[in-house]
Amino acid sequence: MPMLMAASGIALMVPTMTNVTLSSVEPSRAGIASGVLNTARQVGGMLGVETCGYFVRDTASTAFMHGMHLSLIVAVVVLFLGAALSFFCLDRER
Repeated sequence: MPMLMAASGIALMVPTMTNVTLSSVEPSRAGIASGVLNTARQVGGMLGVETCGYFVRDTASTAFMHGMHLSLIVAVVVLFLGAALSFFCLDRER
């Protein structure tokens, strides 16, 4: 069930993120914006997997599920911090 929820969240987030990014730039800069978006998404995914892996590895000797739970809590906190930062920093004039 948690993986289904994660996959659903990603399926809803990625097209929305792409639409917001590409609609907020001039059409002549859409290629650059797309490249920056995909680079940031790949780096963010790598850092997310690395961070979750660190917490799973750190607590793997005691309990795998505890480590997985802790890593998902960290991922949710980072998600909400990013959402709050985006909400307060995006230009709403468009």
